[in-house]
Amino acid sequence: MNIKRIASNSALVATPVAIALAATLLIPTPAAADPLAPPTGGCPGTRVGTYSLSTSSHIEIYYSPAQGGTNCVKTVSSKTSARYLYAQAALVGTGQVNSDEGLYRSYAGPIILTGTDGRCISVAAKASPNTNPAEVTRRSLDALHCG
Repeated sequence: MNIKRIASNSALVATPVAIALAATLLIPTPAAADPLAPPTGGCPGTRVGTYSLSTSSHIEIYYSPAQGGTNCVKTVSSKTSARYLYAQAALVGTGQVNSDEGLYRSYAGPIILTGTDGRCISVAAKASPNTNPAEVTRRSLDALHCG
């Protein structure tokens, strides 16, 4: 038996393992969520309404028949600089209210309400031209998109 040949064979076996380990170390790991990052997700379903909020922002409402009816709301900005945005959605007559607010580059939300078939939702939104939440445009839409 040739000792040099055995050493060569074991090196051939170890090489794929070393390559796999090195490749695993090169895969980037996801960073923590950054509220100022571009959007990576959105609302399930189909957009059923768009309502103007200001010259650079609007409200989007989506609907999906999943989970007994699912409505989703976002306050969207067309600007890419950070600004204060707020989105709220309520399922009329149930006390179910969800909201999101903060400094965002793209949108506040998505706010998701389930069990909306046969019910109406109310929506509130705010958008600021900058990072100051005191300088906002507000809009409320009561009892709309009734299913």
